[in-house]
This record gives sequence, C-alpha cells and structure tokens, in this order.
Amino acid sequence: MSIGRNDPCLCGSGKKYKKCCGKREGAAITAVLVEESSTIQRELIDYAMERHSAMLKKEFQPLLKSNETLRQNEQVFLVTFEIWAILTRTIKENETILTEFVKKRVPSISRQRTAEIVASWVDYHFMAGVIESCDGPVYEVRDILTNEMYSVRALRSVDLVGAFVIGALLPHESDYTFFMTDFHFEAEHAQAMARAVQEMFGDSPFEDPQAFFTHDFAAVMDTLFAVYEKGHAAVDLTSLVWTKDAHRETAEHIEASFEQEQLGQPITQMAVLLWNYYCTKEDPAVRKPEVFTASLIGLLQAHGLIERKESKAAIAGRYAISAATLSKRQKEMEAVLEEKLQAADGAQK
Repeated sequence: MSIGRNDPCLCGSGKKYKKCCGKREGAAITAVLVEESSTIQRELIDYAMERHSAMLKKEFQPLLKSNETLRQNEQVFLVTFEIWAILTRTIKENETILTEFVKKRVPSISRQRTAEIVASWVDYHFMAGVIESCDGPVYEVRDILTNEMYSVRALRSVDLVGAFVIGALLPHESDYTFFMTDFHFEAEHAQAMARAVQEMFGDSPFEDPQAFFTHDFAAVMDTLFAVYEKGHAAVDLTSLVWTKDAHRETAEHIEASFEQEQLGQPITQMAVLLWNYYCTKEDPAVRKPEVFTASLIGLLQAHGLIERKESKAAIAGRYAISAATLSKRQKEMEAVLEEKLQAADGAQK
C-alpha cells in the first residue's frame, strides 16, 4: 500500500504522513545520504593523490613559498591546497580532478539519490560567511561577499553561532556540505576576518567572488590566519599582576627579546605567561633579566616548543651570561614550570 506525503499517517496520530512517521524516515535517509556522500568525498581525495600526484606537487611549491603564515600551520595548509587544487586545477582541456572523478564514479553508485548528489558536485562554490543559527547538524551561514544565506549540513550537531567559516560548498539536495572540511574561527574574530576578506575582494581584479576564490583561496586563508594570530596579540602586561617592578621589567625584556629573535607571537605570549606564573610561585630576586630570558628559551627548546636546537653555551653567549648560570637557573625554573610546559607540549602535538 502506498501513501502520499500529505495523506493521514497510518499510525493514527492524526498528522500528515510527512509530519509524522515520514519525517522520521526522512531523517534516517538523510543521515544515510550524508554518510555515503562523505565516503565518496574521501574516495575523491584518494583518487586525486593516486592519479594526479605529479600535478599536485607542481602546483604546491609556488603556494608554499608565497603564503608564509599558512605555511606555519602545516596541516591546514595541506588541506587548503587539496581543496583548491582538486576543485579548480585543470588537468586536460576544461576538466578538473573533480569533474573527471564525478564522470567516472557516478555510473557505479547504486543509490539514485546519492548518485544525483555526487553528480551535482560540479556546481560547487567557495563561500566565506558568518554562522547565524544552528539546528542540530544544520547551520545557516550568511555569505559576507554576496549576503546570500546557505543551509549547510554537517556530520554531527554543531553549536557555532557567530563563528566565521570558510570553505568549498558541495550541493547536497536542498542543502550543502563542505568539501573535506570547513575552517571556522571563534566569533570574536568574525568581524575582523569578514572585513579582511571583503577588502581583499575589493582590491582584487575580480568582480565575481568565485573567480576571486578560485584564484586566491590560499592567499585568503593565509590572510585569515594572520588575522587570527593578530587577534591573539601580545600579552597585555598591564593586565597581569606583578608584585615587584623587577618582575614586570623582566617580562618586558622577555617580550622584546623573543620578538627580536622572531620566535612568533604565540611563543612570546607563552613565555610571558610562564614567567608570570613562576613569579607568583617563587618570587625570584632579579639581578639580571637576561638570565631568565635565556632560561626560558632553553626550557622551551628542551620541551620542543621552539623548533630550533642550540647548545646552552650558544644561548648563554647571546645573552652575555655563563653557561653554568643558565643551566642552574633553567633547572630551577623547570622544577616549577614542568607541568605547564608538558601541557603546552601536549597541546601543540
């Protein structure tokens, strides 16, 4: 017996079928379709790596050199590149890795609705926007360049209202999904990021947002991560409590020295916070700030938080102290800071 979506539900609830048992069945098949299309996305990535690795390597190197901030976030850089290359790089005539894969894969997909979803992927487009609402695994995103609203379906429930999100949208029947992943940033960064992308688009030679993203997606991501790092700006020393002027002055020395050595803002911030914590625990007497600055560099290197490796003698020489003094003070500080350093090391990994 067949039943129309607007017929009374057979369970006797008095509701229309589409509002009752049909709704549950619809939710179930939606989850199946999302899972199947996600599996085929992974197949697409494997296909690209197996069939077109030479082209991908050739395209990767110029971007690696020109996007400094993104280069420092290795995994994000790789995913950004794969999304951009698979969707946009031409392999022959007007064919991309995506269109080649879709042409070969769709005929072998047994479920008709899944096959239609995958076939529609050729109409992908890039989008940067702000999440305005979330309803379970679906969130509504307003595009910052076109002001359009998109309904985006995730694999699991999300609660990211106000967050800034960017990526490549693939059609999924009446909704969209992100190809591979979406890159989202906390709401506190959304305004600055939206302004940065809008300014980039305005300064570009492109009138069409899709042409802009196709040409500059990696550069946009590089800019967003630069904005993100700037949003985690230098520790405001005035907001930290220092019981002695010497402790505050040493913090200023640490900050200036780390910046001069180009260790990066996150490491500089970490060092100042570690020093503040050490001061609250030990109330150290400070005769020469260089001793503590050099000791923090040694500690951060020893725990793998600073990538470069150099001897204690080299560090000590740069700060005009003896290696013995550095070694002694570093051990004293490590005894107090070890738990904090291990936590920071674990977070980086």
